Amino acid sequence: MKEPLVSIVIPTKNSAEFLDECLISISKQAYKNIEVIIIDGQSKDGTIELAQKHKCNIYQFNPNVLKGTFDAPHRRNYGAKKAKGEFVYYVDADMELTPNVLLDAVHLCESGYQAIIIPEDSFGVGIWAQAKNLERRCYYGDNSIEAPRFLRKTIWMELGGLDESLGGGGDDWDLHQKLLDKQYTVGRTKSLVMHNEGNLTLKKLIKKRFMYGLDSAKYIKKRPNEGIKSYFPIRKAYIANWKLFLSRPIDTIAFIIMRTVEYLAGFSGILYAFYRHWVRK
Repeated sequence: MKEPLVSIVIPTKNSAEFLDECLISISKQAYKNIEVIIIDGQSKDGTIELAQKHKCNIYQFNPNVLKGTFDAPHRRNYGAKKAKGEFVYYVDADMELTPNVLLDAVHLCESGYQAIIIPEDSFGVGIWAQAKNLERRCYYGDNSIEAPRFLRKTIWMELGGLDESLGGGGDDWDLHQKLLDKQYTVGRTKSLVMHNEGNLTLKKLIKKRFMYGLDSAKYIKKRPNEGIKSYFPIRKAYIANWKLFLSRPIDTIAFIIMRTVEYLAGFSGILYAFYRHWVRK
């Protein structure tokens, strides 16, 4: 029987640093019936040339949002509308798929699941990349953090895709909750997707978490119980993985510093969002 088509949606904007490795990993998938959809924001760094080299379907799309707003949900929804596949899987340009990701995800859907969580690991250069790797390894199996990115397109359209007003992970988590609200079943692959952190610095982390903070209060307001669990600084996952922290003492110290800085940046983003919405009005 012919394998159902999987549409992989990748938002890009000056993503050439990571995109080639991402697309190479997709080309090496054991599952072959794939279309790759690039939703680009007028890149000027060779992103489009890389996408053309890998024969991707390329669309230009710039959502009308405030400067600094997390616009990935807009791009992902746009890409899903362009998708021709039975399944939609949204991926970031700095992710690399291990060879059996799509095969595992399709098999799980065919066995009865409607959406699939693909666990993330990460790698990169420097101590902060090691700290981020330690953090991600704590989240394996934690449904308050990990969320499904692979699902049937019919279900995606039924749910209305991602909530474009949310960011900072809220768009992913909200989609997960919408699936659970409808009593759809969510599976989990054994295969991982690898997040390429590159040369990770505290400056990059601060900038990213500040941007996420601009939208995080919206998710907490929409889903108070789940939002508090997802954003709370001390998580059960950290306590459950105490042996992992003990086995990596230097990374653990860096992790504590990193998470402290990230939460301060995120809180600053929340305060700035409040100022922008209420004071400047």
